[in-house]
Parts: sequence; structure tokens; C-alpha cells
Amino acid sequence: MSRFIVYKPTKEDVAEAFSRSQKLGITPSSFTRGKGRMIGFLGEVAFERTFPQAIYVGDKSYTHDYELNGKNIDVKSKSCSSRPMVHYIASVNKPKGKKLPKGNLYFFMRVRTDFSRVWLCGWTTQQAIEKPKYYKKKGESDDAGFTFLSDGYHLPIRNTRRADSLLVTA
Repeated sequence: MSRFIVYKPTKEDVAEAFSRSQKLGITPSSFTRGKGRMIGFLGEVAFERTFPQAIYVGDKSYTHDYELNGKNIDVKSKSCSSRPMVHYIASVNKPKGKKLPKGNLYFFMRVRTDFSRVWLCGWTTQQAIEKPKYYKKKGESDDAGFTFLSDGYHLPIRNTRRADSLLVTA
């Protein structure tokens, strides 16, 4: 049994992600020309299709994307070209000195660059991720030689809770 939930987006899901990304626009400094936003929004759409009880607030809130049973959930998506592994890194970007919103849960996704698959990888609490051992600066490398592209909290997916356990806890 896989630790991940695999979601296969429909054409309508991709269209919804595109619509959300168009509303937000492309920042002038975007080197992906908006594709990164598509990855993020498709991760959100997959989350809400998997957990239909969750209420989308991402269009109104800057601190989280969903509310579920009194919990604030921030969906964090990364692109990938193959099935993720448990030693891959889940990240919450955060410049030094800036605090994470209190009480958030972080739900980690991997989205195939061709938008054909989304893996719901796992989740953690703000308290669990906000540990000094997980904070890495841009340019630092981990034991496997991966170089972090931004400051923030970076932990192996294996250190998150299983994606399918969200409803039990939330």
C-alpha cells in the first residue's frame, strides 16, 4: 500500500487551476512564466477534490488555503517529473525573522509537470515543522547533496503524517 494518495486531474481540474492562476497573474520576476502557480493551484484543486469537506479560502486569505474542522490548512505543492519518494523534501519557505502563521497545518503535494498526476504526500503541524533542525538557508545542502533554493523549513516527507490521516486528526 502506498503512503501517498494519487490523484489524476481531469481537464476540468486543470481548467480550474488555470482560472485561479490567471486571476492571480504572473509576477514580473517569475522565471517559470506562471507555471509554478499552475502547479500550486492544481495541488489545491486535488486537495479539495480529495477532501470535499474542506472549505476553500485561498482567494481571501494570505495565511492558508483551506479550513477544515476548525483547522487552517496551507497546501504546499512542488513540481516533479516522476513519483515522489519518502526521502524527498517537503518545504515551507520562510525568510529568516519572519514567523509562520500560528496554528496552521501544512499539506504537501507533488504535481507532475505535465499535470497528469498529483501526489498527496503528507502533512504536519506548524509546531512540528518549526524546529531548528528543519530550517535551512538558501544555498545550504542536505546529506544527499540537494541544495535548497530558498530559506525555510525543509523536512523529509517520511517525517510528515500520512495524507490519509488528515480527516482523523483535523
